[in-house]
This record gives sequence, C-alpha cells and structure tokens, in this order.
Amino acid sequence: MNKHKSLLILMLAFGLVLSSCSKEEPTKDKPPIKEEVNQEELDRLERERLIEERRVLEEERKVSLGEFYVPLPDIDDPIEPYTVKAKALYMTSNVAGFNFKEEDIRYYADYILALSGQSGQPVDESRLDDVNKLEKILGIIEATEVNAVVIDVKNDLGLVAWKSDIEIVNTVGSNWNTPMKNFNVLMDYLKSKEVYTIARIVAFKDPYFAENNPDHSIQLSAGGVYKDKAGFAWVNPFDEYVWKYVVAISQEAALRGFDEIQYDYIRFPDNAKYYNEITTFPGRNGRDKDEAIEDFLIFAQEALEPYHVHVSADVFGVITWTWDDKPEDIGQTWRKISNNTEYICPMVYPSHYGSGFYGFDVPDKYPYEVIQNASREAIERNAAQRNPAIIRNWYQGFTATWVKGYIPYEEDAIQKQIIAGVELGLDEYIIWNAGNTYYPLSFFYHDKVNHNLRQTGYDILGRTAEEALIRYLDAQRFKRNNHLYLLTPMDLRAEDYDQYVLDHQAKGIQLLSYTIQSVQAQADGSSLASVKVNYQTETQEAKLDDAKFKIILENEVYKIVQPELSFTNKTN
Repeated sequence: MNKHKSLLILMLAFGLVLSSCSKEEPTKDKPPIKEEVNQEELDRLERERLIEERRVLEEERKVSLGEFYVPLPDIDDPIEPYTVKAKALYMTSNVAGFNFKEEDIRYYADYILALSGQSGQPVDESRLDDVNKLEKILGIIEATEVNAVVIDVKNDLGLVAWKSDIEIVNTVGSNWNTPMKNFNVLMDYLKSKEVYTIARIVAFKDPYFAENNPDHSIQLSAGGVYKDKAGFAWVNPFDEYVWKYVVAISQEAALRGFDEIQYDYIRFPDNAKYYNEITTFPGRNGRDKDEAIEDFLIFAQEALEPYHVHVSADVFGVITWTWDDKPEDIGQTWRKISNNTEYICPMVYPSHYGSGFYGFDVPDKYPYEVIQNASREAIERNAAQRNPAIIRNWYQGFTATWVKGYIPYEEDAIQKQIIAGVELGLDEYIIWNAGNTYYPLSFFYHDKVNHNLRQTGYDILGRTAEEALIRYLDAQRFKRNNHLYLLTPMDLRAEDYDQYVLDHQAKGIQLLSYTIQSVQAQADGSSLASVKVNYQTETQEAKLDDAKFKIILENEVYKIVQPELSFTNKTN
C-alpha cells in the first residue's frame, strides 16, 4: 500500500514539472501582459465610497444632534474658504431683504465717483431719492475700498432672518419674520462681486429664545427669569443647549454662503454688580464668566471647522483697557477671546467712553485720539499672545446726540477713526450705523494718512526703550502683574496668565527701588540699560549698582529681559 502511494506521488510531481516547463517564458520580444487600469472606474468607485461614508456620517449626526442637526457641506459643492482684509459696512436683515436693481447701484457708484472728484462727470442728483439703502450700500462697495458687509442673521431680539431648515429654529418659531426671504439673490450678487460676507449672530442676548425656553435663561434665585434694565431676558451662556442652538444657526449661515460667522453679545448682561446677587447660572460648575465665553468659542470653532468659515467675536471697546473681566464681570477677557477666534472686533465707539477716559472730558469729540489709544491697548494685548486674532475695529458711523458735547459723525469724524487705525497697521474695520445710512466720502481718506507716525527708536505703542523699561520696573515695584506679563518676552514666562502670576509670586521677589543710569542702543536693534536696583525677599537681598536689562522688540512692542539676580542674606 505504501509503495503504491509513493509511486503515485512521484507521478504527480513529474506532471507538475512538465506543466511548468510548458508555460511560455517572457522574452524581450514578448513582455508580460499587464491589466489596463480604468481610472474613470476607480474614480467612480472612490466617489461611491465617499458618498456612502457621508451618508453613514449624516445618519449618525442626525441622531446625535437631533433638533440641532444641520447637514455638512455637499461633497460635490464644498465650501471654499475665502478671506480679504475686510473693510465693511453693517446691514440689518430688513435692508438686506430689499429688492435691488443693478442699474441703481451703478448710478449711485457713479454719483460717488463724481462727488469725490474721481471722475470728470458732473454730479447728477436727480435719481437719488429712488435709490434704496441696500442699493446705496452696494454702490459704496462698487465705488470705494469697502469690500465687505456684516448682515444680521440672528439679531438682538433673537429673530432669525430667513426661513430655516433647522428643527429647533422652527420649533421655537424664531424665524417668524424672515425679512431675507430671497437671501440667495443678494448672496449670489455679492459673490459675483467678490464681496466678503459676514453673518452677525447675536449669541446670548436672545429675549425671544429666553422667553420661550425659560429653563435655558439666566435664573432669578427667588424663581423666574432675570431681565435686564431694558426688560429683556437673556439666555444662559453656561448652558450647552444654548450653545448648540447658536452654532446650528451659524452652520446654516455657512451653508448659505457666508464667509465668516461673527458673534455679537458674546457676553453676559452688563450691570453685573447688581444682578450677581440675585441670579443663578445652571451649568456654571464653579467657572468664571469669561471661562464660559472661552469654552463656547472653542465649541463653536470645532463645530464650524467642516464648514470652512472664519469666526470672529465682537467685544466692548473698554475690554482693550480692562484686565481679567474686571470690573465689568461680563465674561469678556481680551486674551481668552483673541486666542479662540480668527478676528476680534472691539467696538471702540468714542461716544461709549465716559468722561475722563483717556484724559478727555468728552471722548466723543476726539475720534482720532480715542481710536489711537484703544488700538494701542489692543495691539499690546495681542503682542503678548503667540497666535492672537486679527484686530478689526468697529467704528462709530452715527451721531451720539445723547452725549453732552457730542459732535456730528459724518465724513470727517469717520475718516479720523479709520486713519487712526491704519496708521497703527490696523487696516481692517467695520462701520456701524443702526439705520444703515453711510457717508460715501468717508472712504476717500488716503491722502490724510501719516505714514511716518512711528519714529525711529519707538515701538508700535509709541514708547521708547527707556519708557518701556520704566513701565516694567514700576510694575515690579507696585506689583502690577498684568503689566509685567505684557512686558515680558513670551519665551521667558508661562503663556497662561494665571500660571505666570503663580510663578511670579512663588519667587517672592520685591523691587524696593531703582535708578536708570543709561540706556544704549545695540547693533542688533535691542537696547541695553544699566540700572541701580534694590530687590528683596523675606530673607535675602540683591543690591546691584549696574544691573543690565535688555530691551528687545517682540511683535513690534518693546519687552524687557531681566538679568539674573544674585541674592545674599540680608544684613542689619
């Protein structure tokens, strides 16, 4: 039996050898046959795979997002990111909903060019009354440097501007008015003209949502919903249900063509000193108010990332001056917002500063000076961060008749604000006028700009190296930690301010006195100062007759490098 098996195996093996020898070997004349790759077929299969992946993802998102669901951009029509150095005008949704004629836009643009002397044509005013506010805004864009618009998508009353596809919006009924019924007509026109579009979305001042969803509003400790001095209820900025609502509207705005989402009223109500004692914020969990705003912006940025839109935030003008949300306590701390948006937009309206601010009895009368002061503060704060937002100021385009001693805000005052920013390198701006009425000659200012504002030896803030050093040493002497943080090079301190303060306090060093003996410019552009100093801790002291402080430029702002200090035990 075994013998027969062995014989069978040998015969099979011999057959396999003969079979392999009979196959044609490739030769130089006959290369091996390759299968042709059908690229169209591969592309089709890949597209089918992507479509199936998207279908599955959307089904998952519908379940997880529920009433807040907004579809992702179409695979075949993805949103292309677009940006400009925005020079923008604000527009209400009512005005954005007007019908417009391109011949009227062109007429108003020609009128502006004639009025400004840019064309040799005579000024024709015969048709001005027939041009509506929307056509005038679009005419200004046609004739001037203005290249962007800010349009209300969700306004101060909490009303959404258009018929929405979002379940929660329809449930709440916040889009009952829908002034932008034919929004696509305007959006198509703006895209054809390469106008940058910004959707203004009022975040937490939302009386409509608050009244209809009292559980998601700021609560009175005694029961009920808190209302501000004007009688408006506010939603609770700590509430993630509110975050999802605001972000869903933002995502829909992106799908409908907006290039940027701009959050306004991204704060708590003012008058916090009064209401803090009588209100509660469900979901606060021990956080400060500015942490709620910071956390919301992080949440919004992540949720909007697939929609390829830019994100900006409006802040009070005074936020350039305050520190750590004090004393306002409304949730706006500059660095926390600047670090979590692409654009930060301080509303530096001169009329909104009280008497005595920046040394002016009536700040409204000094548009250029107020903007310069506020902008320098903003620049200094940004210069202390590694990846801050771009500063895009809001400028006053209205006359504040309620201010005692006010001036008219027409071409001259508006130009002065723009010029003040441009001279400091802030070449983006937005003009606010609630009535949507603008002065077209405001934008012919270029010959008035002082291009030599910054002199040799000064930083962008207008300080010399010695002035920066004095500010630094005074901050050490009087324990002004925020000044020290701003004046210390980023690589020489903790990036987080709270951690920086802890590190600084742990050293326990106090400057008792100083005398600056000399400040000398160096070949590398820095300066070196000789300073007589007296530092002390509880048990030691460092008395130096010639401490060498280095002053360097970082982000165009002078910063101070302190020398190593050698301490000895105190002597009686």
